[in-house]
Amino acid sequence: MGIYMRPINSIINNFNKLTMNYLDKADKLYEERRDEAWQNIEVIQLDKYKANLTVTRERLGGDYHINVFSYETLVATGLEGGKLMQSQWYSTTTQKHVNYVARELNMELIKLF
Repeated sequence: MGIYMRPINSIINNFNKLTMNYLDKADKLYEERRDEAWQNIEVIQLDKYKANLTVTRERLGGDYHINVFSYETLVATGLEGGKLMQSQWYSTTTQKHVNYVARELNMELIKLF
C-alpha cells in the first residue's frame, strides 16, 4: 500500500487561499475601523476667520474633544463644554483665533504658558 501525497502545487494553492482570506478579512476590518474613525470627527463651522481657522469635534469614547487649528497647526484642545487648553503662545492672530473659539463654544480658556 502506497502513501498518498498531495501534489505540492495543491498544498501551495490551498495555503494561498487561506492566507489571502485572512488578509482580506484583516483589510476589511481595518477599512471599517478607519471609516468609523472618520465618522467620529466633524468640522465645526464658525462665522469668523474661515480662511485660517479650523475647529474639529472628535468623539473619543463618550467624550467630545475640541481641537483648534490655526494655519493648520494644532494650537488648543479640550473637552467640549469644559476647558480649552493652550500650551504655548504662537502669534497675535492665532491668539485671536483661540479666544474666539473659546467664546463661541462657551469654554474656559486655560493658558499653560
